[in-house]
Amino acid sequence: MLKKYIFKLLKNLIVIFGITFVLLEIVLAIYIRTAEIKIELPTYTFQNTYGFWFDLDENFGTLHLPNSEYRQKKYCFDVIYKSNSKGLRDIERQEYTVTKRVVALGDSFTEGIGVQLEDRLTNLLEKQNKIPHLNFGLAGNFGPTQYLMMYKTLAKKYSHEAILLGVLPSNDFIDDDYEISLKVGGDRYQPFFKGHYPNYELVYHTDSINKSKAKPVNHSFIYKVLKNFTYSYNMYRYLRVMKGIKAIPEDQLLDESKIPSYFNYSQKQFNRMRFSIEEIKRLAGDRKVMVYSIPIYKEIIAYREHGKNPLGRELKAICDSINVEYLDLLPQTESFTIEQCETLFLSCDGHWSEAGNAFAKKQIESNFSYYKNK
Repeated sequence: MLKKYIFKLLKNLIVIFGITFVLLEIVLAIYIRTAEIKIELPTYTFQNTYGFWFDLDENFGTLHLPNSEYRQKKYCFDVIYKSNSKGLRDIERQEYTVTKRVVALGDSFTEGIGVQLEDRLTNLLEKQNKIPHLNFGLAGNFGPTQYLMMYKTLAKKYSHEAILLGVLPSNDFIDDDYEISLKVGGDRYQPFFKGHYPNYELVYHTDSINKSKAKPVNHSFIYKVLKNFTYSYNMYRYLRVMKGIKAIPEDQLLDESKIPSYFNYSQKQFNRMRFSIEEIKRLAGDRKVMVYSIPIYKEIIAYREHGKNPLGRELKAICDSINVEYLDLLPQTESFTIEQCETLFLSCDGHWSEAGNAFAKKQIESNFSYYKNK
C-alpha cells in the first residue's frame, strides 16, 4: 500500500513538474521576444552543440574550426554559419589565381553575423561586380591589430589586387586597447600593440594560446540538450552573466563615459588604429586599399544630436596621406529617417540587417574608384 502511494505521489510530482516546465518555457518564449532579450534561443536540433568562435591561431587569435558549422538563433534571425578549410566563413578559395580578387578584412560586420551568406556585404559586392571577395572577417573580439596580423600572416598569401577594410569604432578601439584588456579582458588570447606610435611592441594576452578561455570544449550530453532545447537554461546562463558583471569591482569596470566609440577615443587609441592601417597599406604595396568606417545605431542618433565627427576627419587625413581611399558611412545616413536607420540593424543583435548590408554595398560601389571604374 505504501509503495503504491509513493508511486502515485512521484507520478503526480512528475506531472506537476512537467506542466510547470512547459508553462515556464512558454512564458519565457513570449517574454524574451517582447522584452527583446538578446540571447540565443533553442534550435531544437544539435547544430550548435559546439561553439564557433575560438582562440585558435597563434598570430591573430580568433578563428573557427575548419569545416565546421554553427546555428545561431535569436528572436529576429536564424542563421547557420559554415567555415571553410581555413576556418573562415567563406567558400573554399585557391591561394593563387589570375582572376582579379578583393581581400575583405574586418570584424563581425564583415563576417556577416545575423544574415545569410548571400545577403552579406562581400557576397553582394561579388555578385554585382563579378569579382571574388575573399572574406577574412571574424567576430569574437577582433580589432585592427588582428586585421593587420590576419593580413600579414594569412590573407596576403592569397592573390588579390585590392583590400577592403571595415573598421567599427564602437568596439575596435576597446578591442585594441592592451591596458583595458589587462583591466577587464581576462582570459582571451589576443595580439596588442604596446607602447607609443610608431614604435610599438607586439604583445599577446594571454601569453599562451593554451591559457585562453576560448578553447574548444567537449560539452556533456545534458548541457547540449539544455542549451539546444530549452529557453530556461539559456535564460539562466544570461542571468548568470549579468550577475557576474554586476559583481565585478567598480575599479575593474569601465565608466560609461570612458567607453571608446566614434565620438570618444583617446589619441593613443587612434594611433593604434592608424598604425594598423598604415602597416596594411605598406604590406599591400601597389594594391588598392579602401577603408570604410561603420557607425552603429546609437552613434547615428548621437551624430544627429551634436553633428560632430572628428574621427571621420582624422581617418580621412591619415588615409589621404598614404594614398588610401576612405569612406565614412556615418554622414551617408543623414538623408535617412530614424525609422530607416533602425532597419539597417538587427533589432535583437545590433549587427547589420539585410538592409544594412545592402546600404553599405551601395555606398562602397558609389564612392570607391575601384568599383566605379569597373
